[in-house]
Amino acid sequence: MPHSGPKSSNGQCIALPDGWKFKDADSRYGNDYRPGNSPMQQQQDAPLGILSNLAGQTFVGGGINMLFRPNNGVANANTCFPTPVKPPPPTSPNNNVLEINLFEETLTFTSAIAHCIPNRGFKDQGDIGLNGIMYLQTISDVTNKNTGQADGEPCPIHTENGMLIRIPPITTNPDIPCATINRLGSIPHGVSINLQGFEPLASATVSGPPNITHNGCLTTPFQILQDGSIQLQNNPAFPSLTAANECTARIPQDLTKFVAAGTITDTFLNDPTQLLSAVNQNRNILSTITLTMSSTNGTTPNSDPDKPKPPVPTGGGVVGNTFLAGDPTGTTANSFPYSVDFTLWIETVGYSVPVPNGGLAAKETTEVPHEGITFLLRPPSDVKAGTTVDVQVTELQYSQMVLLQFGVLTWPHPSVSTLKPPTVTVGVDHIAWTKV
Repeated sequence: MPHSGPKSSNGQCIALPDGWKFKDADSRYGNDYRPGNSPMQQQQDAPLGILSNLAGQTFVGGGINMLFRPNNGVANANTCFPTPVKPPPPTSPNNNVLEINLFEETLTFTSAIAHCIPNRGFKDQGDIGLNGIMYLQTISDVTNKNTGQADGEPCPIHTENGMLIRIPPITTNPDIPCATINRLGSIPHGVSINLQGFEPLASATVSGPPNITHNGCLTTPFQILQDGSIQLQNNPAFPSLTAANECTARIPQDLTKFVAAGTITDTFLNDPTQLLSAVNQNRNILSTITLTMSSTNGTTPNSDPDKPKPPVPTGGGVVGNTFLAGDPTGTTANSFPYSVDFTLWIETVGYSVPVPNGGLAAKETTEVPHEGITFLLRPPSDVKAGTTVDVQVTELQYSQMVLLQFGVLTWPHPSVSTLKPPTVTVGVDHIAWTKV
């Protein structure tokens, strides 16, 4: 069966059959069951909104991932260490392992999957039309204990497939005056996530890089007390979160070379989002759009401050399989997925691409590698060597926090990444040529 869709430089591909687009089933009967001006009958596709920045694109890059995972006392079925830890697992505090991954990532999005995805309203709520894109994420660990760098042999550690869906504003049931975005993801450990957040308005685009809020205790495990308050396990400091500790339950156990290389430091161990800010010191970020999503209920903004209404909770949730949940009483979860919070920064980044020796010939494509991107330059007329071509590129950064529960604690599982397209086409009609 023929397929079409974005294909990354390493062959990652996700697509629907050619010509396949979700429609309202009633549309096959013309206007017999729908008025002609119904959202389901209109000729144009339901809007993608902010998702149009991602549709049909592939992004590559990487970052750092940290995962507190359970450890057990079952011989030959647990995690051991080059330097044995005392007391031995599963005795606390060594009932867990902090796994640190420097990783590379490919994130691929399809074009719009629908003409209109119908969601049916009841009573006074009319039907609405959704649209969305599918995504495929693959991540490989490239942590290299010999160099302290992210240049090791890739070891695949994560894949996730899913969809991003745009839900238009709803006027009645419920009353949500702005569009929302759903992230629906499936993870092979046996977890499904449903995150929802409010689509940022065009006016929410800010100049320059994202404003990333840092938290020095972001990765510290904690206990949720009976009154709902949180008790951080940081007095004394959690042992595996101190880079100099070499006899702790951590992979890699010895971080000496990583500290020297600046790839895994105490700063990053306690707040991985610091890595994003560090990377941004060397990026020409012109503007940023921020999309925040969560599996826990958010509340809607009020459309009319003079007529306040009760807040409407947004949807969302995380579901794990029986193994993760543990025994039926819920007291010995193996690693129960509690919640997911996700912030995506969609950035416009500026590049000054140098024209190579020999120049560029009119309407001929020349590949120019520059700062990790292969620019495919095809000018409408000849361009002399030594000229620069100013190109604006859509790039991504994200911060994700998954909370897992086992034992009596809740364990942070953060991931941060910076991603750019592997190739950018600057065709004859591109606006960049008007400034050359």
